Amino acid sequence: MHFPALQEKVSRAMVSASLNPVSVTNSNMRLLIIEDDRESADYLVKAFREVGHVADLASDGEEGLALADSGDYDVLVVDRMLPKRDGLSLIGTLREKGNRTPALILSALGQVDDRIKGLRAGGDDYLPKPYSFAELLARVEVLSRRHGGPAEETVYRVGDLELDRLSHRVARGKEELTLQPREFRLLEYLMKHAGQVVTRTMLLENVWDYHFDPQTNVIDVHISRLRSKIDKGFDRPLLHTIRGAGYMIRDGIR
Repeated sequence: MHFPALQEKVSRAMVSASLNPVSVTNSNMRLLIIEDDRESADYLVKAFREVGHVADLASDGEEGLALADSGDYDVLVVDRMLPKRDGLSLIGTLREKGNRTPALILSALGQVDDRIKGLRAGGDDYLPKPYSFAELLARVEVLSRRHGGPAEETVYRVGDLELDRLSHRVARGKEELTLQPREFRLLEYLMKHAGQVVTRTMLLENVWDYHFDPQTNVIDVHISRLRSKIDKGFDRPLLHTIRGAGYMIRDGIR
């Protein structure tokens, strides 16, 4: 859902938060933003990243459920009114599956009965729109602390390839690899989804922050550079092109 005032609120909050780093208490949280309004979603993702957190985006309820079901997020920020599956149904389904990831519901429906319904559906917090990003950030950090802090792995491993998200160190076997920032982010995303096909659209949205296809070969160029660094000179390739589908990082060939 779109709220014109949100852009200005989030923009101001991004500036305020970046000037006041002491207010950021939970570093390196991994968040999932489930919001169908592209403008609002883009600003939220950028705002959370601006203050040091990792933020992924889903634009409808079904995509959000699939990503959240992976179970590796610290907090879910869920818009109540979503296409394909509404936010309350999404959260309820996760709870039925035993997924206890904290969920904060965003909604223009802010009456007491609306908030009660959201909490009873499995939400851990409920924030009516419009809202201040500073308040949203504080609430998300509180939910993460109550849940036990960041649950995301800090080190990813696929075969003998290792990526340390905190130190930004990448090594294969005993050889340390030097990656450019975009290459690191690309590898991090691929390793997070190891064994799964990652489409060009997923890479454009989550690595380049594009929500449209710029019709360039930027992905092909970076995949080629990354492959030359992590696979060249080693016995078995880890980065595979899945023809007509996308890319996959996995140990071994099948």
